[in-house]
Amino acid sequence: MSTIPAEKTDLPKGFYLLKEAGFSDPDEPNRPNRLCICFSDLHFTDGTVGNQSADDVVWEEVFDNIVDLCGHFNIDELTIVLVGDVVDMIRTQRWAEHGVYPWQRQDPQFKTILHEILQGIIEIHTRPRTPGEKTGFFHLLKEFQGSPEQYSFKSEKHENKPCRAKVRTLVLFGNHDKEILADGEALKLFYEKCLNQPVETLSDDYRRWIGKMYFDNENHYFDLSSVPWLPFYWADRGFRLLVTHGQWRDQDNSRSFSVQGPEPGWTVGDGWQLDLWRSMAYKPFTEACFGDTVAAGLLSGFIFRAKKRLAAMEIDLHALNPDQEKSIRRLEKVLEELDLYRPTFTAIQRIIEETQKLRKEDKCLSQVRKIIEDELLNSVHGWLSWDFTFDSAPATRRWILRTAKPVMNVLKLLNARIELGFIYVVMRLLAKLQKWQRSAPSYKEMLAFPSFLDEYRNYGFRIHGEGHTHIPLEEELDFDMPEKSQNYTYINFGTWRDQMLPKQKQGYRRRGIGRALILFDKAAESPNGPRNFSYWVQDLVSWGDRQDKL
Repeated sequence: MSTIPAEKTDLPKGFYLLKEAGFSDPDEPNRPNRLCICFSDLHFTDGTVGNQSADDVVWEEVFDNIVDLCGHFNIDELTIVLVGDVVDMIRTQRWAEHGVYPWQRQDPQFKTILHEILQGIIEIHTRPRTPGEKTGFFHLLKEFQGSPEQYSFKSEKHENKPCRAKVRTLVLFGNHDKEILADGEALKLFYEKCLNQPVETLSDDYRRWIGKMYFDNENHYFDLSSVPWLPFYWADRGFRLLVTHGQWRDQDNSRSFSVQGPEPGWTVGDGWQLDLWRSMAYKPFTEACFGDTVAAGLLSGFIFRAKKRLAAMEIDLHALNPDQEKSIRRLEKVLEELDLYRPTFTAIQRIIEETQKLRKEDKCLSQVRKIIEDELLNSVHGWLSWDFTFDSAPATRRWILRTAKPVMNVLKLLNARIELGFIYVVMRLLAKLQKWQRSAPSYKEMLAFPSFLDEYRNYGFRIHGEGHTHIPLEEELDFDMPEKSQNYTYINFGTWRDQMLPKQKQGYRRRGIGRALILFDKAAESPNGPRNFSYWVQDLVSWGDRQDKL
């Protein structure tokens, strides 16, 4: 589609754009062909509580398609934006293994654990092309990394039509990778090993942008040995786009702060407030949150301890009949994939459902069931014993948990089956409170998104993009603005990872859902002709019958 460029006005207060030397100014009318590709929520883990990321064959196809697009449209500049939750520092057994959790940042082991997790991610996801081995996403990304000069690459599908483009990769931070901001060495490791961006080579423009964004000081990262935080947002007038991860409107995965004397406060209901966040050092998004207690403390800890006890249990598989062996294998697989459920509370529901199926089985399977039920109960009680669980919980969830805790202490004296039934009901209730993650935002909600606020629309933004919810969404809206474009779009990228999705009546299905937002800022076809802008999404849905056999 073609659009008429908006009249340029002053930038919104506290909002900063990245303009890097070597890349065109989005307001320069004679800029060349530019392409932007955004996707989100890759969730690369260290593999200790299951593999969440998409298969390597998916990523190879994605990158092949990017090369093809660049060649087909004669792209001169390519920007790849990974919109948060790229590496997952929460979904791992390392926290439970050490008995230290993401909210315990003053513990001497905290930084050691961060490095263990990140090294595990690097080992898996930077793997080069090797026969018989999976190719790591970050290795494929590295092949796109250019120098300040033009970088050449070509598609294997179109060997005679290479693409020549300057390439840059930007990574926003999300609620699952925010922990690396807490340690400069871990953040440096991410820049250099995952993004192939040595810290000392980060551009001055990038450093000034990050310094202004977080500290209102463009010289904050002036020292080339300093490690800039990952950005919270990115925007480009030429692409009409503003993107941010989306955790800022999720009360489970951002922190609420009350006003304390001269210290300001903020809750999700207060909405997008860049100046306020900067005055708070972005604490609502950089500090640990309630979601961390669920993911790292409750679920990942349970998976780790249950698998450890099951591994220590001696089971003679040869003594089992085929149905019993299948039940064991199925349960092992369910444990391995518990971390693929969204919202996380549904994972607890699933494992309770599975253990109930084993109650009528023989002694061997009853032992397996008891191990899993015991560890689940221990994990839930442990989760409810932490002050941080209640301190970080949103008000409604805090009320539910405070009510549930004494009830569980009483039920603990009675019967495990009754207690598990009560936990099932509580988890079901908590999951329903996250309904917003599975549906499109309302028109009223979208009016509060930054791209659609008056000052941002006046500056020329038309598309608001985010990830975080794991569900691909797209909504159109308009505003009463005479003589100006009335078309505005909300895009959610979903997630590039497998998920366990409930079927309509009963049961679950493992399915991968991926979406890329592609924006084309096309140069004028004649010296005095207009530029052309277009965007589209590419969705990828994948599954395999190998998983269905379980």
